[in-house]
Amino acid sequence: MILRITEPEYALMTQYIEAHCGIHLERDKEYLIESRLADLVAETGCRSFQEFHFKARTDASGKLRDRIIDAMTTNETSWFRDKSAWEYLENEATPNLLSRVAGGLPARVWSAAASTGQEIYSLAMLLDEKAMAMGRPSLPDQVEMLATDISTTALFTAMSGRFDAIAMNRGLPDDKRDRYFRKEEQHWVLDPRIRDRARFKKFNLQDPFIFPHSFDLVLCRYVTIYFSDAFKRSLFTKLASVIRPGGTLILGATESLREYTGAFEISYYKSAVINTRKHER
Repeated sequence: MILRITEPEYALMTQYIEAHCGIHLERDKEYLIESRLADLVAETGCRSFQEFHFKARTDASGKLRDRIIDAMTTNETSWFRDKSAWEYLENEATPNLLSRVAGGLPARVWSAAASTGQEIYSLAMLLDEKAMAMGRPSLPDQVEMLATDISTTALFTAMSGRFDAIAMNRGLPDDKRDRYFRKEEQHWVLDPRIRDRARFKKFNLQDPFIFPHSFDLVLCRYVTIYFSDAFKRSLFTKLASVIRPGGTLILGATESLREYTGAFEISYYKSAVINTRKHER
């Protein structure tokens, strides 16, 4: 039987979750907390969500907080998600990144809600294919690729480069599977040459954006839909601060930065929305 959450407990837990990972839960989402946290509540020996909230709030190690974040984070992802966006990345973004490094300029990419790694690895495969076609297979080694996520569990899967059959069947074309993966028992293992081109790091989008360099391309997709308007406004301002003028921000197909920031020019590539960082006047 699932442990039920009371209205006061729901208020406590939603405030705690939003404070630590930015996820904003509206009213009538009690079932999400009950279904995702009930096992953890039982495991900690708590008899109510109020007791569980107190235990989480007073846990100096932060381990319980991290497990709550892992449980509440959706981590919904797939390979090459949204056809038009990936056509833009294949036909425009990856050639531009390779052109920059070929010309001696830096090229930096950030997958800002990387989940289990399918997004950054999809881009790494496109870069590899383009470089091969140019006859310069080592060129992608010079493209700096950072992938971050708040979930420790998701990052562990991403860094391992090991995916089960369910993950492999979510948008990965057969030709790319055959070219870049090998089967090991029940898992598919990504070619280390591709895996090692991405650097993974745990990062909370609520934290200050302190990076040594600006980015040419930022992918922040299907995460802002879980945030409040106030947090979106803050996040888009911070993203604009770390994208070089002329650089690009790609959001999910259902997300928009309209009404939140004026730092980007908005254009379209087929049905994909392309947000280009404006040049300073």
